[in-house]
Amino acid sequence: MALKKTFKNKDGETSNGYYRVREVGTHYEKNKDEAVDLAATFFVELFDYDTGKPVDKVRVLKEGQPPTIWKPEGTGVYVLILTDMESVQNLIVKAYEHLKTLPEFNGATDC
Repeated sequence: MALKKTFKNKDGETSNGYYRVREVGTHYEKNKDEAVDLAATFFVELFDYDTGKPVDKVRVLKEGQPPTIWKPEGTGVYVLILTDMESVQNLIVKAYEHLKTLPEFNGATDC
């Protein structure tokens, strides 16, 4: 499972992206007489949909300007607050559903 969405590449052009969730982790905390605190964290990585190559952050050098780091939109760590106990497989599905609610993934489709 993944999300397909266009993104602006380091040259400012539009490319087809393949966004993949990896490294899903969970946080569970339950103290006596208190509600359970459940959350999941997940890392989103990006691949070029057409070539299959990873799209990583890169250092951009422009003449007469200090170097900058270009990072593709939508990559990085996300947190999802969970309301009840769920299986790990369901967490991955929920991670993709959560991404589609965020502005940076507006228009993304399952692929």
